[in-house]
Amino acid sequence: MTAFIASLTPIVQRTSAVMTTAELAAWAQLGKNSVPRLTAGFGIRELSGSAKNRRYSVHEVMRKILGVTARHAEDLEPLLYPLQKSTWVSEYTGLSVSAINAAICEKRLTLPAPVELTQTGQGQAAARGRRWVPAQIDAYLRNDPIPFMPAMASVPATKTASKTASRNVFAAICSDNAEVSRQCHL
Repeated sequence: MTAFIASLTPIVQRTSAVMTTAELAAWAQLGKNSVPRLTAGFGIRELSGSAKNRRYSVHEVMRKILGVTARHAEDLEPLLYPLQKSTWVSEYTGLSVSAINAAICEKRLTLPAPVELTQTGQGQAAARGRRWVPAQIDAYLRNDPIPFMPAMASVPATKTASKTASRNVFAAICSDNAEVSRQCHL
């Protein structure tokens, strides 16, 4: 780990498999009053506890919010570092906060994608609800494979015959490329 990840302190839990409301709030960098909205939005079940101190399964939190299932305690350890806001990412990547937010809106972000903790409307996410996993930013800055990333769907490699009957080679190449292109045409 680099120095900036080592300077962060992981969430200290009372028990290894359970997060309290305060621990979940500290991990997600949200207020304690925002935790019920977060858990309802991701469908995280409450295990037990009073209204003041609810408890949630650590594995369910990681699976539903980050999409990661830790098999061992060593796999879980880097996930227990608090999720970080865009100001922290800006400080360590050298990109401005506005450049990061603009890149997300324009779908041209080269950093690992943030976790969207709050939803505002259909297809929209609030910028204040974006958090990054510190281990992913660390790996990105070291040019290592990004940990905890879901597998990317591969592009079909089948070559289809060109639909153009003319002898225009350029038109045939363009039509073949348009069929397998990852870019969205507006």
